[in-house]
Amino acid sequence: MKIQVAAAKDTLRKIAQAHRLELSDLILMNRHISDPDSNLSGMNVFIPDKAAMNRNQTALLSCPPEIPARLIDQWIPLTPLSEMTDIEYDVLIIGTGGGGGAMLWRLCERLRSSRMRIAVVERGDLLLPTHALNVPTFWDWSRMLEYFLNPKISTPIGKFLPEYSGARLVYALGGRTLFWGATTPRLPAFELASWPISYKELETYYNIAEQAMAVNAGTLTPLSRVILGRLWEGGYPESSALPQAIGRGQFSSIVFMGEALRYRPYELAVNARAVQVMTENGKAAGVKVMSPDKKPFFLKAKKVVVSAGALESPHLLLHSGIPGRAIGHYLINHSFLKSPGKVADALPDGGGSILIPQSEDRPYQVQMYLFGGTDYLCDMFGRVEPQYENSVTLDELRKDEYGVPGIQVHFSYSSKDKSVISRMVDGANKIASAIGGSLASTAGMPEICILPPGADYHEAGTCRMGNDPAFSATDPFGQIHGVSGLYVADNSVLPTIGAVNPTLTTSALAMRTADHIIRQLMNDG
Repeated sequence: MKIQVAAAKDTLRKIAQAHRLELSDLILMNRHISDPDSNLSGMNVFIPDKAAMNRNQTALLSCPPEIPARLIDQWIPLTPLSEMTDIEYDVLIIGTGGGGGAMLWRLCERLRSSRMRIAVVERGDLLLPTHALNVPTFWDWSRMLEYFLNPKISTPIGKFLPEYSGARLVYALGGRTLFWGATTPRLPAFELASWPISYKELETYYNIAEQAMAVNAGTLTPLSRVILGRLWEGGYPESSALPQAIGRGQFSSIVFMGEALRYRPYELAVNARAVQVMTENGKAAGVKVMSPDKKPFFLKAKKVVVSAGALESPHLLLHSGIPGRAIGHYLINHSFLKSPGKVADALPDGGGSILIPQSEDRPYQVQMYLFGGTDYLCDMFGRVEPQYENSVTLDELRKDEYGVPGIQVHFSYSSKDKSVISRMVDGANKIASAIGGSLASTAGMPEICILPPGADYHEAGTCRMGNDPAFSATDPFGQIHGVSGLYVADNSVLPTIGAVNPTLTTSALAMRTADHIIRQLMNDG
């Protein structure tokens, strides 16, 4: 056997003819080549030894080496920015968190046989190829936090934002979905009453997102069954096992990206800082991206999707001069309380997790974690109302290494928000009573405490969707008012989040926006 480097326009069929070989023999030796008539220019082709075959017709052919047609340097194929500048992409996505990943997955799933070009740029580098809890050395949440809270891994931007001091961002492929809790409840239908779309319309995409993210209804352990029974009888009949995206291991946006790659190829560049969205005549035209060596690259695109998160998406749009009164405003999150406790009587061993959902008369959600024995912890998330004054703005006095201004966050709880917090405190005591327990301080944590704003990592609303440009940044499909082809697909577009973890809703909306973009591309056709 010998190896031949295919010349320009060579195919397996041509090579077989040139060497007077049976095409079937050549195909057997080159299983990495699926089409005998495809252009093989520059590829390695394995040629069987015809003389040896003639000497002994009964001899078996040598198995070809298991060498693929092309090699990659990383666990996901990467494209240099220099190779992306000569292409006009149909869709260019900025950011790879839950929104960007869901957008990419849906586009690739729906366009698997299309010739349309899709590209993704990510500001950070490759960090983990999966959710951190799927890594054997991070065997529990506490161990994972030792890694996540390292400032080399997550950026504690709150130190520059005294009004939003709990905030942290992750600049890496997958973003904060590499470390999130995977809790995936739906927003209750009544929460969408003020939205420009109905729950019924969103329900289809909730179904799709839950399937794609392998959301399960939660696992009931013997301990959680006992506690659930007490909650049901104690006035919390809506309580259930905690729904989580853990059907195939802890979910992260890396799953979206991997599944998208199974459908079709796309170009991905990491360490690619998007610094400006470019427009021409009221339409999106592309993005200016900077490499780590500060070299600029201009990537052209018919549709640009900003999915950098509720702090970074308005940051990019404001710095790009994109018009819109609401861009950066109406910042919402959750008031976040922790309440440890103990149950008085002996309970089954093992852990468990329970959800007490938001209801129309209870403007907060409770995630209860059972640790076995008598100990438990309640994470309580309160509804925060949208206020125009709560905002993300540019800080021209503080610029980064790329010359981009930093951000400043203005945030405070309204009187209504503070009332919700008071109700959460009362709720913590009522829940403890319902399960036959009481609040109890633990090492380093009092009976009930509130975390600083931003520590829930659920910020949203800064590019909220709506029908009126005076009070919203995007239309109901996530397109920036007045700028055709420029979309936002992350927590930013959520007008409200109630008391509910936003990732599932963000992913569902991103898939809905992807379907809209596909229709627009087909119409532009």
